[in-house]
Amino acid sequence: MTFSLRKVYRHEVFSANGKRVGRVSDVLFAPQSKTVVGFVVARPRLLMILDRRDRYLALDSVDIVDGELRVTGGRESWDKPAASRLKTSWDATVVWQGMQVRTRSGVSLGTVRDGLFDSDTGELSALGLSSGAAADVAVGVRDIPVTMVDGFDGEVVVVADEAQAADTSGGAAAAAGRGTAVAKDVAGKAVKTATLYVKAAAKVASESKTGKKALGWLKTMKDEVVDMMGEPEDK
Repeated sequence: MTFSLRKVYRHEVFSANGKRVGRVSDVLFAPQSKTVVGFVVARPRLLMILDRRDRYLALDSVDIVDGELRVTGGRESWDKPAASRLKTSWDATVVWQGMQVRTRSGVSLGTVRDGLFDSDTGELSALGLSSGAAADVAVGVRDIPVTMVDGFDGEVVVVADEAQAADTSGGAAAAAGRGTAVAKDVAGKAVKTATLYVKAAAKVASESKTGKKALGWLKTMKDEVVDMMGEPEDK
């Protein structure tokens, strides 16, 4: 069965005897591989005060059911025993989510937003890329098949140059329709909307610290939209 890296994050984890162990805090890939091998499990605080050490859980020792990870094995499912059995080191595994993505020729395509993996084999089938919050909203996100993914090279996730031409989906411009004229119209509306929010925040900012923080954030968002889409013709 196929699962999303983002959706598995924060799933509750239960031991074989039904005891709650914690929540998934990271999904781990084998070094120099496109395969998920396990999870970092953040345990609840002791007496709700003291932080506890994270644990490592092997993918082949869990069933993912109804938003939960249910451990199917014993101590060999966890930590050093699991690493020894898998002939790997948990310290060498890699968290792909949020990792920088570049093409073979060195062009930056943003970061890893999400990915689809097989819950039985751990094999990756697709990778979702993000160009940043503002760009994702205005232009859309890019999803590429695993055939375009080389893997982690020790610094970044490397993908084929062809990934640059992959279609984006979900952006405001795409929703409005294709074409330069439509894109400019969307950009203009985005800037105008951002301007209205900035003006509203400015009024609130004079009355509260929270408003001042919101003002700064909204101004940044407006500037990002303008830089990305270009100045609209009808200011």
